[in-house]
Amino acid sequence: MKVNEYKDYNAEFPETFTWGRIESISLTNAASAIVNEINHDLRTNPDRTYTPGLRRALNCIAAIANL
Repeated sequence: MKVNEYKDYNAEFPETFTWGRIESISLTNAASAIVNEINHDLRTNPDRTYTPGLRRALNCIAAIANL
């Protein structure tokens, strides 16, 4: 099953997904780095639209990564 098909995956806020569940270690590491960047951006600028590119990157990973 792809991550984006999982019932708990929220494409609007993909950083809330537990990325450690996916099968690929390299994709897990990439997703974790992106989530850290989103969290940093949200701490410095609480406007949730500030990180659309990073969220799009997580959605791209979700489309190819398997659980």
